[in-house]
Amino acid sequence: MLRRSCRVLNNLDQRNLNEPLAEDFAVDGSLARFTSSDFLIIFCRVQRLAMLTNAAKPVHHARFMGQVTLAVFLLTASVANCFAEDKLAQATVITPPDGGRDVLSFGPSQTVEFESQNVVAAAKWIDTKGLPFAKAYGIDSDTRFTDPDNMRLHIPINGSVRKGDVVLISFWIRRPGAGGQPNNAYLFVDAKPGVTSYQYSLSAYREWTQHVRSFVATDDFDSSDSCLRIQLGEAGEVVQIADLRLVNYGAGYDIATLPRSTIMYEGRNKDAAWRKKALVRIEEIRKGDIAITVVDAGGRPVPNATVHVAMQQHAFGFGNAVNSEVLGAVESDFPINPKKKISVSWVEAQKYRQIVKKYFDRVTFESEFRPHNWKMLQSNTESWRRKNRIFVENTIPWLLDNNIAVRGHYIGWAPMDFNSVEKEFVGNPDGHRAWLWEHMADVLPATADYVTEWDTINHIIGWGSHTYEKEYGGPQIYAEIMAEARRLAPQASHAINEGKVLPDGYKREPYKEIIRFLNDNGQAPDIVGFMGHFGLTSLTPPEELLKVYDEFAEIAPRLQLSEFDVEAGDDEELQADYYRDVMIASFSHPNFVAIIQWGFWEKMHWKPAAALWREDWTLKPSGQAFVDLVASQWWTDETSETDIAGKCRVRGFFGEYEITAEKDGASKMVHVTATSDGTVVQIQIP
Repeated sequence: MLRRSCRVLNNLDQRNLNEPLAEDFAVDGSLARFTSSDFLIIFCRVQRLAMLTNAAKPVHHARFMGQVTLAVFLLTASVANCFAEDKLAQATVITPPDGGRDVLSFGPSQTVEFESQNVVAAAKWIDTKGLPFAKAYGIDSDTRFTDPDNMRLHIPINGSVRKGDVVLISFWIRRPGAGGQPNNAYLFVDAKPGVTSYQYSLSAYREWTQHVRSFVATDDFDSSDSCLRIQLGEAGEVVQIADLRLVNYGAGYDIATLPRSTIMYEGRNKDAAWRKKALVRIEEIRKGDIAITVVDAGGRPVPNATVHVAMQQHAFGFGNAVNSEVLGAVESDFPINPKKKISVSWVEAQKYRQIVKKYFDRVTFESEFRPHNWKMLQSNTESWRRKNRIFVENTIPWLLDNNIAVRGHYIGWAPMDFNSVEKEFVGNPDGHRAWLWEHMADVLPATADYVTEWDTINHIIGWGSHTYEKEYGGPQIYAEIMAEARRLAPQASHAINEGKVLPDGYKREPYKEIIRFLNDNGQAPDIVGFMGHFGLTSLTPPEELLKVYDEFAEIAPRLQLSEFDVEAGDDEELQADYYRDVMIASFSHPNFVAIIQWGFWEKMHWKPAAALWREDWTLKPSGQAFVDLVASQWWTDETSETDIAGKCRVRGFFGEYEITAEKDGASKMVHVTATSDGTVVQIQIP
């Protein structure tokens, strides 16, 4: 990518000055590999670019300067990565305390067995600079994501460990080219073959991150066969590990006194000022007075009547990503395999449905509406015919019966390099347009009766060498997609969606630019969505989130979290705190209309550690935070009594209500919608 960018910049004097530059500096992970000399080369090209701007035609000047600004912004991000190549994710380095014995050796002179299968991969020791360690063990492969066991490390344990011993493990890990996908590593401490004494799963990030955990050995370790295993098949093309230590403190050591790694973010403290202000704002913008008058059959006021105000559904949207088969398959279909290597029982599916029905008013299907899957659903392949039967005959009716809205995900996916279907049209925009228009003409009318909102263009900024904007020679294609989608599905809302806006943040300015373009071309998105996939090293401070929301609210009146989750490894308290704070910050912002999560159950979650419910359906702390907010703190269920004039007033969250008035055994229930315009209700008791 770097060399391609340099070539493009070298030839700018032959370039169409209206052609977008964003993809030439695509932040796709390879930026982390830039060197300082690379940056200086490109910086010179950008200076040349700025000089050429003076000669640009006036009609292109603003657009061109916007592209120059974006190029400089992305290059600044690259140089930050370059000079901070060995940057640590935390300020404090944890040193295992004295009193223990190292029982594992990890270094160039020790035995480290690397094995791979079904991929091309190699491992070697590399030098580091300015870090707490001088060497790191690096693995390079040709595959971004494969089965975990396809790349694995074996490090022999060469010291004694007995059952009951307290053991600390400490190591550093990073993925220089980390992007937004979940890239997990799995660590196992094996007492002997087939007997694992401790297991730890984590997501590796772009920056060096130290992981420190402790455990009590469950078995005596075999002196010849005990080892530490790390599965790295999901960890990406480049992963590096350093300063791996296994320290035995013996059976009498208090494990609670050993250090444990965690991450702090600004604004986490219990009395944070931003949170206090946000909670006050929620009271002001999400609630209103419900004025109730109770009268008798003759229209006379009824004093001392009991009035129960029971909320039924929020006006604000709380949604989640779901699987159609788990929601809709009948009992005889079970057990089912909705995802590779995952089996779901009928009992589990019942619990899954209970949670969807109780806590969410809208759902996004993870895969059914994606163009390639939609086409397969219409095919004669038996397995897909079965999926289609479940989807059409069971899942959609169940959702509609339970007043749960359906979101369509997605129509267009802008980064074509990472989409097997659309990748075929790279270099052929006419063919791609014909294919996409045909797909829209198929899916949009067919789903008009139940899809209320579409992610019409997903990853609209995208990444990689070939996006819609690049292939079509400009962003006009986005306005044309929005127009055609609205023509075919005028009853639905049409949203755009992008990641790396809230976490990491490097797509904020490009996202604003495309929103302004759509606004100026008469195709303003109905909703602007943020993919909020937060990880250990991307926990954006809540105050910063609120500032970003304010900036986008100036050009987009309706905002939402479209794919929200928080992955913090096994640090469940950190996950819960940050999850709570993102919920509060987003719900407190007046331009926000919905928070849609990307999974809730560990067994079905794309990032299992980001789930709210564990596999056995017990609530994690983050799940408890969700339930407490949505079903308690932000829920209205109150009982009042009318005064001598037959009146009472309840302040409640906007949404749907059942209000029941009762006096002397006579009662009447009415359905009411509480809105910001004010809610006045009269109930006549027979």
